[in-house]
Amino acid sequence: MQEFDVSKLWYQTDLDVFLNRWYANYDEARQSLERHGGFLLPYKHHFFICQPDVISALGLDPAHPDWQKIGRDCARPEDLAAYERLRKLREAVVRARLGNAVSPRSGE
Repeated sequence: MQEFDVSKLWYQTDLDVFLNRWYANYDEARQSLERHGGFLLPYKHHFFICQPDVISALGLDPAHPDWQKIGRDCARPEDLAAYERLRKLREAVVRARLGNAVSPRSGE
């Protein structure tokens, strides 16, 4: 079973076609999220703000209600249970792409 790097969970190489706003620290990323909207995602030791089309490209539904519950912030989510549900969905997408299909179960 091939493992994946959890520090790269919220990014994949084909996202370079999208124009994302990148930040070296969380506070700047959070300010941008509050000012301009989007979704705040971590990547290794950096953060980026993306639009709904990137969330779709990650294999997730940008309209999923858990995004609102976490404040659209995967680095410091407001609701940890909602974040865990989104994380599990994203992990299932990554594992399926790696050939280790795991059936995502929403709501768990």
